[in-house]
Amino acid sequence: MYWIVLIFYICLLQQKLTDMKNWIFGLFLVAFFATFNACRFGRRHSTIVETSNNNYLKIEYAGKVYFNEAGTEISHISPGGYVKYEKNEKKLEAEDNGRGGVKYELYNNGEKLAMDENGKKFIAEAVHNMMRKGFTPPNKN
Repeated sequence: MYWIVLIFYICLLQQKLTDMKNWIFGLFLVAFFATFNACRFGRRHSTIVETSNNNYLKIEYAGKVYFNEAGTEISHISPGGYVKYEKNEKKLEAEDNGRGGVKYELYNNGEKLAMDENGKKFIAEAVHNMMRKGFTPPNKN
């Protein structure tokens, strides 16, 4: 959002917006870029929610998400993308770490889980459930 304000001020200084017409045009540009940014234009976003017999499952993701060959972890998420997986009291949040990897946050009953063997098992279970529910990532080519 800061870059939108910066662009507006640069335009303000360069064009010396003095009349109302230029101010309206400048405000229109700011509104356009704010809307463009807020809508995540061009980014895929999906949500799957399922409830039955005291079970709750929610899968939400944005951007491009790729699984490893074994289907046990998320191998890559496009910049700005994320995955949110929730099954009953367990929760997984994953996003691009900015260096080509994936940053995970795992929770059970609101308590943060460590990335130990149990954490890796939970990730594998989550990926397996996502694939079973029809989440099919695009080919990474």
